Formats: sequence, C-alpha cells, structure tokens
Amino acid sequence: MNYLYTNRRSVGIFGGLLLLILFSCCGIGRAAAQQQGAEQRITLSMRDTAISDILENITKRYQYAFITRTANVDTNARVSIDVVDEPLRAVLDRIFAGQEVAFEFDGRLVRISKAAVPPPSSASTIAVSGVVRDGSGNPLAGVTVMVAGTYKGVTTDNDGRYALRVDGEASVLQFLYLGYKNVEETVGKRTTIDVAMEEDLKMVDEVVVIGYGTQSRKTLTTSISKIDGDKLYGAPVSTVGDALKGKVAGLRVATNSSLSGEAPRFLIRGGSSINMGNDPIYIVDGALRDDLSGVNPNDIESMEVLKDAASAAIYGARASNGVIIVTTKKGSPSQGPQVVFDVQVGFSAPTKKWDLLSSREQIALVRPAIANIYAKSTGTLAASSWLDGANVAVGTGNTSNRNQFTTRYLEYGGTVPDGYEWMFDPLDNSKVIIFTDTDFQDQWMSEAFWQKEYIGVNGGSDRMSYAASISYLDDGGVFAMSDYDVFTTHGNASFKITKSLEASTTFDISRQRSSKFVDNYFNAFGRGIMFAPTARGFDEEVGWMSSGGNANAQLASFYEAFYDREAATDRISSTFNLKWRIIDGLTATAQYNYYGNNYRGSYYARGEVDGYPNLISQTRSTTETRTQTVRDTFTAHLAFNRTFADKHTVGATLGYELMSQRYWYLTSNSTGSASDDVPILDSGINFKASNKDEKQALMSLFGRVSYDFAQKYIVSATFRYDGSSKFAKGNQWGFFPAASAAWVISEEPFFEGVRRTMNNLKLRVSYGQTGNNGIGLYDTYGAFATGQYNGHTTFLPSAMQNADMQWESTTQLDVGLDVGFLNDRVRFIFDYYNKKTDNMLFSITMPDTGPYSSVKANVGSARFYGFEAELNAEVIRTKNFSWNLGLTYSYNRNKVLSLPEEYAYDEVDMYGNPTGRKAYRIGGYKMSETGYRFGGTAVGESLGRIYGYKIDHIIQTEAEADAAYYDALS
Repeated sequence: MNYLYTNRRSVGIFGGLLLLILFSCCGIGRAAAQQQGAEQRITLSMRDTAISDILENITKRYQYAFITRTANVDTNARVSIDVVDEPLRAVLDRIFAGQEVAFEFDGRLVRISKAAVPPPSSASTIAVSGVVRDGSGNPLAGVTVMVAGTYKGVTTDNDGRYALRVDGEASVLQFLYLGYKNVEETVGKRTTIDVAMEEDLKMVDEVVVIGYGTQSRKTLTTSISKIDGDKLYGAPVSTVGDALKGKVAGLRVATNSSLSGEAPRFLIRGGSSINMGNDPIYIVDGALRDDLSGVNPNDIESMEVLKDAASAAIYGARASNGVIIVTTKKGSPSQGPQVVFDVQVGFSAPTKKWDLLSSREQIALVRPAIANIYAKSTGTLAASSWLDGANVAVGTGNTSNRNQFTTRYLEYGGTVPDGYEWMFDPLDNSKVIIFTDTDFQDQWMSEAFWQKEYIGVNGGSDRMSYAASISYLDDGGVFAMSDYDVFTTHGNASFKITKSLEASTTFDISRQRSSKFVDNYFNAFGRGIMFAPTARGFDEEVGWMSSGGNANAQLASFYEAFYDREAATDRISSTFNLKWRIIDGLTATAQYNYYGNNYRGSYYARGEVDGYPNLISQTRSTTETRTQTVRDTFTAHLAFNRTFADKHTVGATLGYELMSQRYWYLTSNSTGSASDDVPILDSGINFKASNKDEKQALMSLFGRVSYDFAQKYIVSATFRYDGSSKFAKGNQWGFFPAASAAWVISEEPFFEGVRRTMNNLKLRVSYGQTGNNGIGLYDTYGAFATGQYNGHTTFLPSAMQNADMQWESTTQLDVGLDVGFLNDRVRFIFDYYNKKTDNMLFSITMPDTGPYSSVKANVGSARFYGFEAELNAEVIRTKNFSWNLGLTYSYNRNKVLSLPEEYAYDEVDMYGNPTGRKAYRIGGYKMSETGYRFGGTAVGESLGRIYGYKIDHIIQTEAEADAAYYDALS
C-alpha cells in the first residue's frame, strides 16, 4: 500500500524526530476513524491542477484521507473541477475521468485502486469523437468528457479534440471545465459531437478568517483584507511586517529604525487615539500576541486585516485600532511526510550615504571663509588663531600626533607621508598643506552578510495531521554593532479522537538576540559622522580622540571597544484546542493558550581598553535587566451554521473568554569596579535596584448572528461585553456592538446581461463600536514610589488617582464596494470610512504647584476619516507561469472635535487681535509678544501637526544679505 504523492520522499530520521516531539508533547493516543459516507457534499473550484493537489485541497477542507493501493492511478494528471454541493463520490468520478478507478470508503479514509472493468464488446459500443470550443470558437484543452453514470471519460487535447466509446445510443456525454457551464449531450445516432461551452461567470468562493470563525468572501459584509502566505514565503526580510509593506490598503507599516530585527509598527486607518495605544491587536492561531516578532513568514498560511468596526467589534475593548489575524500552516491528512528546505543568503548595504565635503573641499572652502569673517577680530578670535592653530579642522598647527586633526604645512624639501594628500594653501599658493581624507560614514555603515535557513515537515493520515518547522536567521546589520539573529520553531498537530471530537495543539518558540551598543543610535551616529574628514579619530600613542572636544562624539570603533550590550527575548506560545461537533451544524470549541515573554538585557561599559581610557565615563557601569510576561487565556464558544430550503443560511456564535496576565520587572546597576576583568554586578561598590510586579485581567462575553438569503442579501450583527481590571469600580465594563449588511447585486436577474464581463458586484455597509483600554495599570488607581529621608524608607505619591476614567470608544461607519471582472481575474475593492473616538485617553500636564506632573483622563473626541482602494489583477495565467499585479491606495485624515471646558481660552490671531471666538487647546506654545497660541492638541486641528517657519527664499548674494531683515530693528 502506498500513500499518494509517491514522488515526494520520506523525511527519514529528521522527520521522525519532529514527529516524536509532537507525539511526546501532546500525549497522542490512537484516534478512532470517523464514519463518514461517500455522500459528503463537496464544493470545489480548481483549474488546471494536479489531481494530487486537488485531493490535498479536499483533505484540508473536509478532513478526508486518500491512499492508493496500486501504482496504476495517475495522481499527477492535471484536470479542472468546478462543483457546488455535490457528493464526494460524484466529485471523484469527475476527477479521475478516463482512468477507470474504483473507490472504497471507510469513514473518512478513501482507498483508490484500478477498477476491474471487463473490456466492452466492440460490436455493442459506439465510437464518438469531436471538438470542444469556447464561445469564441477557440479550442479548449483539458475539458473532462465523461459518460454519465460510468467511470469512462477522457480529457481534450491541445486542439480541443476527444474520442471515446459509449455503450449505446442512450448514453449521455458530460462536458466539464472550470469556469464554464456544464454541458450534457445524448449520443443518439451521432458519431461526431462538437460542443461550444459557455463561460460561467460566478465568483470563486474564497474563505476568509474572521473573529472566532471563518466566512466565504462572497458573503462577507465587512472590510477585511486577506494576504495569502505564498506572498510572504521566501521574502528576504527579518520580520513579518517588512514582508507586508504595500500589500494591504489602509495598513501602514512603519519602521522606526533601520536596525536589523526591529519590529515595525502597524497602523490601520490612521489609528483612533491621541497618545494611547494605536497598535492593532495580533491574533496568531486564535491566541493573543504582543506583536508579530518571532513569527516566521514561511509558516504563515494566511493573514487577515480586520479594518472596520463590524469585523473587529467581536474583539471589543482592544480592537479600536483594528485586528491582524495570522493563521499558520497545518499538516495535510492526505499525505505522508514531506520536507521543505529553504536556504537564502545575501548581502545588504546602505542605499545611499551623505555627500559630505572631502578634506580638500573643506580646506578650500573654510580657510578663506575664516580669513574673511575674522579679519578684524583679535585675541582668541583672531583669524590667525584659527588658521595657524592646533586642534582646528583646517588649521596648520596640527604638528603633533596628539592633535585631533592632521592638517599642517609640509616642510620645505619634505615628502608627503603615506596615507596623506596635499594641496596648495588657498590663502598662500607658496605653501603646501598636507592632510588625511577619511569618510567616517564607512565606520558606521557597511555591507553586511544575511542568511536564513528553514526546514519544515508536514503530513498526516486519516487519524491525524501535523506540521513542524525550524528556522534560523542571521543578519550582520548595515549599521555598526547592529547584528541580529533569531531562532524559531513551530509545530501543530490535529487528532481525531472520536467521530465528533477533535483535538489540536500548537506551539511557537522563538529566541531573538541583538546587539545595541547605545540607547540612542541617532545621537551616537549623528555625532560620529560629524567628524571632520581631516580628523585622526584614533592614534596608537593617544588612543581615541573626540570630535571638537565633545566627549560623546566618538567613532564607531570606540563604542565597539568599550561597550558590551546584548538584548535577548525568548517567546513561547502554546495552545490546546478541543472541538466537539454536537449535531450537524452545531459545534462547541474550547481553547487554552499559554503565552510567555522573557527579556534579558545585559550592559557593561569598560573603563579602559589596552591602556586607553574611556573618554565618556570610567565608572565601569554594569546593568542587568530582566522582564517576564505570562498570559493565560481561556476561550469557549458555540457556533451554529445551517442552510434551510437551499436559500436561507443562519449562523450564530456565542462565547466566553478570560485573560489573566502577570508582569515582572527587575533591573539592577553597579558602578565603581576597580577592574574590567570581572564585568558583573558584584564587582561594583555602588549598587541600586528596582522591580515591579503587575497583574491584570480581562473577562469577556461575545456573540455574532448572521443571515443570508441565496448569497444575495446578507446581514450580520456582533457584540462584545468586556470587563477590565485596569479601570476602577463602576467603569470596568464596556459594551461594544456592531452591525453590517451586504447586497450582492450581481446575483440579481437584471444583472445577467453584464455578468460575462463583470461577474461580481457587491455593496457593503457596516456600523459599530470598539474600545481601547491602552492605559497603564495604575492610571486609575494611582501609585506610590519609595524614597529615602534621614536614613528611613518613605512612600511618596507618584501617579495621581482618577477613578472616573472611562473606556475610550470608537464608533465607525464603513461603506464598501467589491467588483470582480472576467471571472475575478481583476478585482477592485473600495472603502470609505468615518470613525469618531469619544472619551479620548490623554495625559494632561498638571500645575507645578502639585506633586504630580501629569494625570491620565478622558479629554474629548476626534474624527478619523478617509478612503482606500485596492486593485488586484491576474495579468498572465498559464500552466507554468503566472503574473499578478496589486495596487493599493489609502487616504487618511483626522481632526480634533472637542476638548473639556477647562482648556478653553479667548482666541487671538498671530498679530494679537481678538477673533471673538473661543478656542480649546492642550499644550502647545504661546507667543509672548502677541499671545497667539499654536501647537499641542486643539479643536479643529489635526493630531500630530508639526510647526515650523516657512522659507521665503535663500539669500544668494552679498547685497541680499545686507538688505535682509534679521529682527524688528533691521
């Protein structure tokens, strides 16, 4: 007995080890086979696809397993299939048309073997042949031609021709081809039967993951974008976010830093808050994650971005900024083990460097400028002190190796030293200046090696399925001391326990490590590249030299020598799921997830290296930081879905969720060690430490009801009732409802005339409310900090209590249009949204007279609005090549609508004239001369506006400079 896909090799020892891990972790017992007949109703639409891949698709969607008993069944043949709600046996007859195979059903296990069909007598059969064409007269290759009620069948060749024998004149030929309407012809007395097939312009039913369930794209009433995992697989990136850029309309993926491994920030439709959390929530295989760090792009089956309130409201309190759902790849029950091995190597380099002055250009420009500007100055500001002095970038007095710069005159008869250049002094052509020319950007940015290895194994049988992978990525980093590496391992398994009970488990483990030599790369890098090209930077007699006397302006090599810093994060997510099919259409699901995040930060600053002192600090500071987050989540829900009278589909979901989280933080520092030989905390003499221990919980009820009539008129409603420990008693619970509807216009009879070109036209509208609880644990309760007074420990208030703080809620309207052309080869999606956030959470600055600098409060409302468009086209689709084109466009705007009355003031214009209007503003600036106020957060203005002077023009001549106005007295 052989499994299907015999052309794929067994995984051997490695696959066995991964399977052993899965079995050991999950305690797998033997599962009983489900008893499912051959009458299972199947809906399937696939074009020019290998039979093995079609069976794999059936396996994933309907949990069947297929095995062959002989080698005479061709599973590599390519066929097309398009069926809706047909029995599995009939579907298999179409798939294997022409091979004369037999099927043996044993529950969900299907054995496929060569049928023992006696050869028909030629005297009692009729030879039939013909050509199959499309509506334009072009021949169709690959059309399945079957004799109804038998195993007999063939496929048309490249010219659309077919030939076969039938048992008699009453035989009926069936012509089947994906994207075309089925044709049946009774043979009668004909021996040549030519057929013209008509296109069937109906939508391919794509499955989309929604909150606590799935739904077909055709009946979707909300704004959800889907990205298939094959668009992310193999991308030469270190994070999932980098692979998502530009692929989803309305989703902004912003990278705050170009350092390797830095997790990008996701912003859906411009966010919804002023300065609280604007990040979406992340759901990976049904479990909440802090971000997508540690998720391997190669393990992703699909990603859904829930953008409007109706799709996200079922996640309630945390969903005002949208939801990103990640579904990882699962094993296929229909195949034996298979291995995927992916290796990528490459180099990364800075795309551009600053075009800085060379030493020659700097000397030619700056020396004449100094001579002109300081011509009349005396003392230390005299021109000669700059031009002839030492430790000046263009001065000629740098005659010692201890001087910071290399510019000096070449002695008469001397030779230019190795590594130096020369030029005539622009102020005196009789003299020669020698100098070095160094572009210090090269110390900070350089080419880096990048590598990624991935091994995955998956497979299954009629009783279970599994998938597992392991991956390692190493990125040397373009910036100095920014190397990054990550190790990930992923696994999942699903088991049939009884006919109606299924268990599954998933685990993800990742380990990230990075080197970050300073807290602020901008300061270190910005100062480092400001070194004049004539600077020494380092001399063996002196050591490292600062730029311009600023101790914090150092070369990259200085930081590499004196600082050791490593940041490591270990994440683990483990899920156990039970699914019970109570009756047909009613399913109960219970899931437990454990999520752990452990961070370790280690930092040490050496006092000296090879006898050279640390020019920034010689305290030998040692810091160790540890954090741990543990989150337990239990979810249980009932789901019902049934179709009545072939047209009325009713769905309902009701669930409960409980999340408990605990966070520990510990940091300690010591200084004053006498030596760099033992870089640990105990070696210091000055020691300090602090820690935190925080707890929070969230309890929720959620539900959804939906109804659709003939996949034409669809309505849906959701709710979530959340209780958060972050808020004080009386404000802990929030209710978040939503509703949506859709009209599939293309299903109307009056649309029949244009369906050949525009096969899908759907209008959507949704309205709902979501919440945001992105505040600190003690913003409502207040907090105290410890201190010291006269040798005694004291407790001082550090955070002001605000028990009246409420949920920040966002109400959103979304109107969308989905259009499909040419059987969905071209898809266009348009959405307009308008959302209003009330009870905005904001940190308000307190007067200096009190003990608190700020307090969190609900301060007003804001509007976020815009539109987004998405175009996807399958430009070329052939047997061995395809080309897809995707375009996205987003337009986002926001405006503050209201602020509390205590922020009102009488408005004046920029000249100090009263406008007679009342204005509202938090923070910002006030002009002392006129009283005009700008900046901060103000009613009628956008959030995050940046203010600056407008440029009138650039002064080009001396005359313009003399005539320019510099102040009121000019």
